[in-house]
Amino acid sequence: MLQPKYFFHWSLFSFFTLILFACNQEDVESVEIRDVQTQFEEDDTDLLSFLQTHFYNYEDFVAAPDDYNLRIQIDTLAGENAGYTPLIDQVRSKQIEITNSDGQVIDHTLYYLVVREGKGQKPSEVDSTYVRYTGRLLDGAIFDSRELPVWFNLPDVVPGFREGIPEFRSGSFQENADGTYTFFDYGQGALFIPSGLGYYASSQPGIPAYSPLVFTFSLFVMKATDHDGDSVLSAEEDINQDGNPFNDDTDGDGTANMYDSDDDGDGVPTRDEIDRDENGVPGDSDGDGTPNYLDPDSAT
Repeated sequence: MLQPKYFFHWSLFSFFTLILFACNQEDVESVEIRDVQTQFEEDDTDLLSFLQTHFYNYEDFVAAPDDYNLRIQIDTLAGENAGYTPLIDQVRSKQIEITNSDGQVIDHTLYYLVVREGKGQKPSEVDSTYVRYTGRLLDGAIFDSRELPVWFNLPDVVPGFREGIPEFRSGSFQENADGTYTFFDYGQGALFIPSGLGYYASSQPGIPAYSPLVFTFSLFVMKATDHDGDSVLSAEEDINQDGNPFNDDTDGDGTANMYDSDDDGDGVPTRDEIDRDENGVPGDSDGDGTPNYLDPDSAT
């Protein structure tokens, strides 16, 4: 179910109008659009209750820190499990801004559990990642699971997943004699996502509208991505350095720089302007402090 889903990035409008490639439009139920702030508060209450009443198999990871056959198992704190440490005492949180249809910015809390951080590189929110994952609802129902790893372009998945994965690191791998690969030293964790960072009002197969989501996952490999092929990595197209490459549109043409092969709209492709001297440094022909590829006045 964690198939690519396109967003007008950071705008809640996307939750109401766009659907997964895997779903036919007639499969999406028509539901009442709820107040974003109220829905977040309800989701946060449900997520906190879940975190207070559940635990994961941390003892297994403590006992075998180098055993990468271990999988994260989440269970209820009840009966013989009542003495375990609840997830609420182990998770971290991250505030994600979502802008509703009225232009109001509402912070949403993403909770994440770091079981193994990993020893490789951290991806950005706009990189590609090779992951194994299982997605569940709060009642434990599995709506999707990939035992064989799959590549995800992070800009194309739900915001909670896109924002949570960069808190982890990739690992290493070796090729075996039979042509298979063994991965190790990779990040493993869980994400606890309010519906506003998931599918919100859009119901999906196995996911009712307004459902908080729980993902357990392993991050095997990350790849820094240049989505528009302009020789500038997408993560480096965050011109205003606010941590959000999706809102940078230098030429105001409605296409974010990370998807725009001519960032300044001067008719010269970015890849032909960025380093005319071939010295590894973005050029600034007119010396005005703005690199050529972002400066429409320096096309010649």
